[in-house]
Amino acid sequence: MTWQPGQIIDADGLNNPTPTTITTGVTAASGWVVTLQTLDIVSGVRIANVVVQRSGADITNPGGTSGNITPDLELCTVADDWRPRDSVYVSCSTGIGDGSMRIQPDGSCQWLTWIPGASVTSGSSMRWTWTFAR
Repeated sequence: MTWQPGQIIDADGLNNPTPTTITTGVTAASGWVVTLQTLDIVSGVRIANVVVQRSGADITNPGGTSGNITPDLELCTVADDWRPRDSVYVSCSTGIGDGSMRIQPDGSCQWLTWIPGASVTSGSSMRWTWTFAR
């Protein structure tokens, strides 16, 4: 492993420079199917990638005119290895529309906002990524 300027040299970094990849631990909510789940762990840093596909009915204009989804919609839950210590807020997208997602310490991944007037059709893939240290 090549050390980067400013990087803290610690026991974890010295002993675990090889990435570990976990490909289980995401459970889709009703109306969604997990199509990708990778959690890479390198020296204590975790990089999570999730893609869920809409298997239920179309979701018409979930953010209304403001873009705020009320109540927040849980799209999936993640196992302990995937969970940040504090809530993390990230962007999410289908490639056509975009919004925001919250990943909570209890493992809930909640869809918070979506572009006003846009819908999510059955078969659309929602994707998001988050990075955290534990």
